[in-house]
Amino acid sequence: MKKLSSLRPQDKTQITMLVTWLIELYLNQLGELKEQNQDESQEYVAIQEYFRTFLGQPKVKDCLSNNRGVVYDLIASHGDVEDMVFFAVLMKDYERVISHHLQHENYKRALEVLQNKQNDVELYYKFSPILMQYTPKETVDAWIKQGRQLDPKKLIPALVQYDQEKYKQQGNEAIRYLEFCVQQLDNKDTAIHNYLVSLYAKIQPANLMIYLEMQGENSDNICYDVKYALRLCTEYKHTKACVHVYCIMGLYEEAVDMALSVDVELAKQMASKPDEDDVDIRKKLWLRIARHVVEEEKDVKRAMEFLHDCELLKIEDILPFFPDFVTIDHFKEAIITSLQEYNQHIDSLKDEMEEATQSAEEIRKEIQSFRNKYGFVKAEDKCSACNYPLMVRAFYLFPCQHKFHMDCLIAEVLPSLPSSKKTQVEGLQRKLAERDDNRLRKPSSMSKTSDLEVKTQLDNLVASECIFCGDFMIRCIDKSFIEDDEWITAEQEWE
Repeated sequence: MKKLSSLRPQDKTQITMLVTWLIELYLNQLGELKEQNQDESQEYVAIQEYFRTFLGQPKVKDCLSNNRGVVYDLIASHGDVEDMVFFAVLMKDYERVISHHLQHENYKRALEVLQNKQNDVELYYKFSPILMQYTPKETVDAWIKQGRQLDPKKLIPALVQYDQEKYKQQGNEAIRYLEFCVQQLDNKDTAIHNYLVSLYAKIQPANLMIYLEMQGENSDNICYDVKYALRLCTEYKHTKACVHVYCIMGLYEEAVDMALSVDVELAKQMASKPDEDDVDIRKKLWLRIARHVVEEEKDVKRAMEFLHDCELLKIEDILPFFPDFVTIDHFKEAIITSLQEYNQHIDSLKDEMEEATQSAEEIRKEIQSFRNKYGFVKAEDKCSACNYPLMVRAFYLFPCQHKFHMDCLIAEVLPSLPSSKKTQVEGLQRKLAERDDNRLRKPSSMSKTSDLEVKTQLDNLVASECIFCGDFMIRCIDKSFIEDDEWITAEQEWE
């Protein structure tokens, strides 16, 4: 010890030799006392205390950290288990400490070291499979205490370490941890949710439906694999859960068929799941239920009640399901109700036909009156668009007394027309211009007829309504006063 204290830190080889020799001497002394059965004597305790104090000295500890394998071999050769554990803790070699406790089946002590004396989460993943078999509750408590520091997916090998028959408690503890991950940590991993579904199906079927309903029916927000869940529910014969999963998958017919094997009310709920727009599917599902009630349960009265539950069903839809011996008394009221509805429908159709006839008559009268309608154009009248004299060039006169030059009206209407109609208008204008030139050179009656057709087409495109009084003005209600390409000019004018 004197020699060791006099060495410099750079004398590493000599320090190592002396430290190793001193450890051997301490171990020999302790070993001799053990052979004499004095391992509980005051002398043994004192020597062990000196030995451990020696191992804790900074110079010695620094030396041993680089030669721990040699020290482990020395202590092991003497069979000194207590000092082996002490040295491992001193070196913070908790993996060896935990392994030692597990070898000696001291599982709670191993879990205590894992939980309280080290921060390496990788050791949780390594030793949890063994700990889960023998101390499931305490192990799960340790996992929950670690919270988000642990990756639940890496703990799946530990979670599966249970026998459903012999160690049902382990399965329950696995469920407790998975529920913590799902509910508290908001874990979305499919593997975690799938394993939770499998444990529910095997161990806690009562909680299976609670979980499935909590996940909802929107397939985009569901975390578990729907097909895997369906296979599990089918394997363990959880019918209601199968019905729920079928509904999520959009297999409503299969859902109704399976629901009918357990509960008609459940089948009615499934028949109401499709969108209201899917009239054919909804009607088909309700007919399946009605047929089951009539043919399997022989309950005619209950089948008739479906007419009130589903507005899509009529008495004639379910009549084919009834046996021949059923008397009319069973569905007398339904037939009367159906006939009354048909009468009401016929009356409403009659009213609609009368309204349509009146509207058609009024339209014919308006058309006849327009044929005889005329208007006056005075010499001083001006164009409603450009405010120049009207009669200087071709113009349009509308029944509302608004008047426009032809080119002014086209200029107003053209920007709002679709591209296809805009192209047609421009083409018709070119045709009229070309034919005007040709007519000046060589007039003919054929050109006048064709000009009339072109003008008729142009009128239909641009003059079908007054731009001030017709739908054109209504469509322009949200149009900006200043167009996008005119903003710069408008800003300059304001400045």
